[in-house]
Amino acid sequence: MALTRSLRENLLRRDGGGLAVESDADAYRICRRIAFGHYENFPVASLVLGRLRDDVAAIYAFARLADDIADELPAAVEQKLRLLEELDTWLQTPPRSHPIARALARTIARCHLPLGPFRRLLAAFRYDAAHVPFSDEAALRAYCQRSAAPIGELLLRLVGEWNQETAPPSDAFCAGLQVLNFWQDVWEDSKRGQWTFPLQWLPPAVDKPSQHVLLDSSICQMVMAQYDRLVGELLPQGKELRRRLRSRRLRLQVGATWESACIVWNGCRRRGVRQSPRPRLRWWNVPRIVLATLIG
Repeated sequence: MALTRSLRENLLRRDGGGLAVESDADAYRICRRIAFGHYENFPVASLVLGRLRDDVAAIYAFARLADDIADELPAAVEQKLRLLEELDTWLQTPPRSHPIARALARTIARCHLPLGPFRRLLAAFRYDAAHVPFSDEAALRAYCQRSAAPIGELLLRLVGEWNQETAPPSDAFCAGLQVLNFWQDVWEDSKRGQWTFPLQWLPPAVDKPSQHVLLDSSICQMVMAQYDRLVGELLPQGKELRRRLRSRRLRLQVGATWESACIVWNGCRRRGVRQSPRPRLRWWNVPRIVLATLIG
């Protein structure tokens, strides 16, 4: 879900343009507007119902803007990279009138968050901006460590649950969610010339992917099987993460995310090689998610 053109134009201005703020409250209000409801968040966004609402919104708004620059902004790669570099400078010297920069600076200071996870996110978005295909599965996994794992780390740091016991399953679970999201959007991305699966998964005869490569049912079946294998390896770590958390509320949240991801996972499996709409959560999935989370 891209930002609207007017919203993006204001957010790309260091002074915030028409969204310039004079208080933390106004900055967080705009971040909530940007962050909530985005489909990639799964139910993790429900954390915002508690005391961490504004902090989660600031983190997601920052990631949303960077993602929009990399994937949606109609500009040359060089310009996108310059804008992402500008976001990096905001981490150190945030412009006080910019809503995202102001809110995020307040969250970083109040919650004692390191800048490393944010910089890893920006590194992933630079990769996206250049549209470089993954050469092999190791490259895909490395990308997930920059794009998905930092979000999980930051959320766990917000609640004091980031430690040597929770870090490995959190990183794996977040990577599983990232790969699942790639699988959801594989048809849409390939039509745009963006390859979110490793070229290693293609047969040796295909030395360069094209918009038509997945139209070959045998090749498509190979790619979907690899997605299924990798998701099956990474995503179940969410159950291990849930076991290691102290917070009952967070255990429920991770459980809900796991159940929601399983619904999407099964939808991707049912879709198979068909070019049908992306599998996604529907309102009728909610009772199942709630029941399975409470039982779990």
